[in-house]
Amino acid sequence: MNLDKLVKRFKSGDEKAFDALYDATKTPVYYTILRITKDQSLSEDIMQETYMQMIQKIDQYEAKGQFLAWIKTIAKNKALNKIKARSKETPADTSAPEWRISAKTSKSDAQYRLEKMLKILDEEAQFIVVRHVLLNETFKSIAEYLDKPLGTVLWKYRESLKKMKREDGGDEKTD
Repeated sequence: MNLDKLVKRFKSGDEKAFDALYDATKTPVYYTILRITKDQSLSEDIMQETYMQMIQKIDQYEAKGQFLAWIKTIAKNKALNKIKARSKETPADTSAPEWRISAKTSKSDAQYRLEKMLKILDEEAQFIVVRHVLLNETFKSIAEYLDKPLGTVLWKYRESLKKMKREDGGDEKTD
């Protein structure tokens, strides 16, 4: 199937289209990253970041038959940036969700807030968010555990973050 047709389906909310896009592009994307990092584990992490960014910026992609080149460019830039950052110093995790509990939050407040945020998610989404955010598991290991495609897990995580952010932002306006 044509990648641009899959992109169009994905933009309209078809999760299976994302899985098909992922399956069609994962090998060239991975080797683009590996060629730069020369580190299998780091390459897998950057690959997850690449697909997360692709999900975030998919609306910016204009269908011109160059989807593979577009996502490989994202992957290359992510890999180069990671290598550059590592050569200077390990940066803080800028991908941390804004709703994470801070060290200043009391334990009961933190627990209440976490429980409230997770209640809006279905059981599978809760599992993905908790395993990734609180236990620092990779999306790949979560996908293997759930026996789901990595693309589905990434999509579900991203949608969960959006949902929790909307819920959290909604409460702040009413307080």
